[in-house]
Amino acid sequence: MSNTNTNLQTQTSSVIHNDTVSSCSTSKVQEKTQLSRSRCMYSLREVKSLFKFLSETLQDFGTMHIFKRTFSQNLDLLEQHLTKDILSQIDCTTTLTNLRTKFENAFNSEFKVRMQKYTRLDAQSFKDAMICTVDSIQKYMLEIILHQQQTPHLLKQNKLMQTQEDHSNQIQALNIDSLKVDLVVKQHTCSEIDDSNSKPASSKSIKECS
Repeated sequence: MSNTNTNLQTQTSSVIHNDTVSSCSTSKVQEKTQLSRSRCMYSLREVKSLFKFLSETLQDFGTMHIFKRTFSQNLDLLEQHLTKDILSQIDCTTTLTNLRTKFENAFNSEFKVRMQKYTRLDAQSFKDAMICTVDSIQKYMLEIILHQQQTPHLLKQNKLMQTQEDHSNQIQALNIDSLKVDLVVKQHTCSEIDDSNSKPASSKSIKECS
């Protein structure tokens, strides 16, 4: 019986350990996803802040009004993509590419001169800051997608491990039941032997008495 209890304890400990490891792995991936998402949205707010400063400071000239309108629309579209539960790499990358392209195309010599005149800021530094922040969005966006791809794999792995554990538990349960049956049979057999051994002794006692 002590072996049976030991097997049951070992089986239970194994299941608890595997469940704990699986839960920790999935939880860590979810934490990383949330962290990347927070950083991504922070970078998006930075781009919005830079664009707002640009829009409020520079007066419309040439194609500036077109740039403001299209850039604003792409920012709104990007935010819609990034706030979805499951990110689409194609949609996010396409919108980010459009943002970068429109900004770089608008940032011509006239743009630089007017920016230097009305903002007192170095135009190239402002451009580098905007591009760098857009790149940050892309970096964290790719991290989110990578973590999201890992989650189904971990869940599938956890399910496979659980199935294997259930199968193993069934086999161990059958083995334990067999041990119990063998133990009962042996006990019953021993009891019969004891009874048969005690009968001659009883008969002998009766004869002596007579």
